[in-house]
Amino acid sequence: MSYVCSIVENLDALHAWRDELARVAERPGAASGIVQHPDWIAFEVTSRHDGTVPHVVVVHDGHGHVAGYLPLLAIDHTARLDIAGRRVRLYRGAALRLLGTGVVATEEDRATVERTVARQLAANREIRVVRVQEADLPNRFAMALSAQAGFRIVAAHLLDQVHWSIDPQASSEAWLAGMDKKKRADQLQRVGRAYRKLGGDAALHVFDRGEDMARYCRLMNEVYARTWHHDDLPIDWELPERVALFRRLADAGHLIGHVVVRDGRPLAYVHGYRIGGTYLVDDLGYDEDVAKVGIGSVAVFQAVRQLIDRFPGERISFGYGDNQYKRLLSTRAEPCGSLYVIRSTPVTAGFHAYAPMRWLYRTLHRARRELRDRRPVTS
Repeated sequence: MSYVCSIVENLDALHAWRDELARVAERPGAASGIVQHPDWIAFEVTSRHDGTVPHVVVVHDGHGHVAGYLPLLAIDHTARLDIAGRRVRLYRGAALRLLGTGVVATEEDRATVERTVARQLAANREIRVVRVQEADLPNRFAMALSAQAGFRIVAAHLLDQVHWSIDPQASSEAWLAGMDKKKRADQLQRVGRAYRKLGGDAALHVFDRGEDMARYCRLMNEVYARTWHHDDLPIDWELPERVALFRRLADAGHLIGHVVVRDGRPLAYVHGYRIGGTYLVDDLGYDEDVAKVGIGSVAVFQAVRQLIDRFPGERISFGYGDNQYKRLLSTRAEPCGSLYVIRSTPVTAGFHAYAPMRWLYRTLHRARRELRDRRPVTS
């Protein structure tokens, strides 16, 4: 059977394709995360004012049915490398940014869709840089594209990264049974201690209905402003486009948020999305004023137990990053990273700097770790 591609390059076309793309994205295992859903792609475009437009490569089979698609954004991109405190620019120009980690397709169609979109991208000589910011390694899509003449993979992460997750569980009790006995007891006891310290009517509230999203976003804005990462990544949770997106996602069963509230005040949250048999813990945080209580990690533990019991047999992903709670709660750790797939031209020659800098950075990091390990322990 022959397969052909069409390119969705504006919001009107994306809206016209929305239902067919959503049907593929919502199949088990088809999408790597909610960012690949057509509603999220539209939000990425409408919430930005920097010229970003969609570039979704849609693959059709011989009967005209959508077999899968590659969700890309056409952006103006600047690639930089931190060297001794200075940010050196390696590239500035047009690029395609991949949402998620690969194509959206069922396992049966994935290889065909990958080959088809790779040929389509390779045939467009104007495409020089494809950014895969959160890539499972080895990355199937990047490998398919690099198999085309003129493209190569550039690893942009200086150190190895890990993707943490909980394999499908029959129940939260089954998940807890897999933990070390002491670890399990400690987790259960911390819940009671945290709520006793908070006092009042402190409790974990679940938000998963479209009609509740206005209140949810208001609570999120209030607590997020008091978290440690607010200054590094400010987010307006009550942005009208975001609230509208959350309503659609919640009504479709794709958004489930958890907020610890005491006397009307939000103190901690676990925000995530469920699609294709996986719940992604996308963001979490807590009010710095109650940091010593440990309510942040307690809220994660509670939310995970509820999700496992509510959706037995589904996977829970904590995403990337080496946080302690991920190590504690996960049952699986897989390599991941940040990649560019580039067409070798004089314009993209600056990307060659990544390989020697990765070697130098890893060498220095290893030396520091070995020096630290050799230090005598003092009482």
